[in-house]
This record gives sequence, structure tokens and C-alpha cells, in this order.
Amino acid sequence: MGKLCLSESMHRRIRENLERDHPELEVVRMQTDGTHEGDPRGTTIFCFSVDMTDTQESLLGALDVLSMDSLVWVQAPGAGMEHEMWARLLERGVRLTSAAGVHAEPIAQYVFTYVLNDLRDVAGHRQRQAAGKWEPTVSDDLATKAIGVVGMGGIGTAVARIAKAFGMHVLGLRRGPIKDPDVDERYGPEGLHELLARSDYVVLALPLTATTEGLVGAEALRAMKDTAVLINVARGPVVDEAALVASLRSRSIRAAVLDVFAKEPLEADSPLWGLDNCVVTPHDAGYSPLAGERLGELFVDNLSRFTAGMQLRNEVFEAGPDAAG
Repeated sequence: MGKLCLSESMHRRIRENLERDHPELEVVRMQTDGTHEGDPRGTTIFCFSVDMTDTQESLLGALDVLSMDSLVWVQAPGAGMEHEMWARLLERGVRLTSAAGVHAEPIAQYVFTYVLNDLRDVAGHRQRQAAGKWEPTVSDDLATKAIGVVGMGGIGTAVARIAKAFGMHVLGLRRGPIKDPDVDERYGPEGLHELLARSDYVVLALPLTATTEGLVGAEALRAMKDTAVLINVARGPVVDEAALVASLRSRSIRAAVLDVFAKEPLEADSPLWGLDNCVVTPHDAGYSPLAGERLGELFVDNLSRFTAGMQLRNEVFEAGPDAAG
């Protein structure tokens, strides 16, 4: 009989399914203070939600379970696999699945919050409202714009779908083949600068690896239109922040929307805070009341696949900072 360790919040979401479909599993519930309902020793399957990283006690509790030799499979709470602990699990022969796609919809909505905010001059309208000025603005139209999506995983796919619904021309870049019908033109990594040069909005949605770290540096930024907006919902180190600050200050690109940074929280003395053409948000683009529900649905599906000996969704075979991009 296998032993499943779940964070308490995840257990509440999927308890009925477990009792109905997997009564053979012994279930241990991890609390947010790091304690357990049940004995976690001998855990073979571990699924924890992101709230387990909220306190030092719960994080240490999760790390204790991750160190157990009995582990066979771990369902991670996030999509990013750059942390070396995931690579160490794989080296030990533990199967690993990511939460790729769980946060795709709210992040895509975040992207278009700022695309539309920019296109329709929301800030300008509010300023004129405050001044009591009736001055109509001739806004642009998304149907005349091209959006370049760098990274066509779950987030990139969601961004492309919404962009297509607005009538945008969608350029997609991915290391492997792109079969997405919402992508009008497909690029491999060698086509990055061409994609940047043709895009009015550039969305970074790729993982952080040894290959992608610093991918968008001074040369890449010079390839962009001076009217273009860069939106980073990937990882901070994908962009050379010093080069980006220089580009924003010189207006060689028009603006940036950043939800991720090289160091988080963003340091108080970072020049990004004070730039009038840069939006800074605190890595919250993926927050949604449905995130836990979506992760639970993914885990339940994977649990059925696991017990049936089927291929797992989002299985990771290479992780850590040196994984191939």
C-alpha cells in the first residue's frame, strides 16, 4: 500500500475523490505549521500546494518529506524547475511532475490587462477625468498589432489564444515544434531577434535555464522596435536588468511590464521603481482563487495515471539551472 502526503489545503480539495477512487492509499496531511495528521515516514507520493512555502515551519516540513528515500513521485506546486532541489530528486530516481499550465490563464489575463491598458491609454483618461477635461483620445487597435510570444508552453499558448481572439498577428518562439493553430508564424531560438524586431508587444513566457539566462540583453533589446512594449512573466534573470534599465531610460523601447526580477523582492534602490515607462508588480500575475483547484485537478488526473502505469502529464525529465532550454 502506498502512502500519500498532501498539504492540508490540497487534501480538502481532493478528499472525496481520494476516498472514492483511491481507498488503498494511506493519506497523511501536512499542516501549515509543519506538523502532520498521520505519520509521514515512508511517504511514496507527495503533493503540496504553494501555501507550504508561506512559513518557515511548513517549508521545512515539506523539505523533510522531499528528503525521504521512500519517495517515488512528487507533484510540484509550480511550473518552474530551475531550483537545484528538483534536479536532486531526479538524480535519486524520483519521478517529478510540474504544475505547468495551472497558472496559465490568470497570467495570460495579466498580460492583456497591461496590453489593453497601454493601447487604450487608461492612465491618460483617468488624468483627464481628474482634471475635468473632455478630450477624446484616438486609440490604436489590436488588430493592427503583432505580439511575439517567447516560450510556447501553457502560458504562451494561453496568451496566443487571447491575442488571436483580439485579431492580433501572433509570432511564437519555441525550441521544439509549434503546432498551435493560434500562432501565425513560428520561430526557433535562432529567430529571436527577427521576432523581436517585428513585434509591437513581446511576452516572455519561457523557463529559466542555463540557456535562457540573460537571453534578453542589450543586443536583443536593440532589435526591438522603439515603440514596442516588453512584458516579462517568465523569470527575472531571463532579462539583463541593467540593459533593460538603459533601454527604458533612452526610450529605445517604449515601455516594460515586469512581474519577475533578478532578485525578489525587488530591492528598494532598484531604478525600475522610478521609471515612468515601467510597470512593476510583485510576482503576483499567476495568483488566482482557482489555482489550487487547477492543481488539484492535475494531481487527481496524474494519480489515476500513476496507479494505472500510464504516462504522467507534465512529467519532468531534466531540471535545475543547467537543464536545456
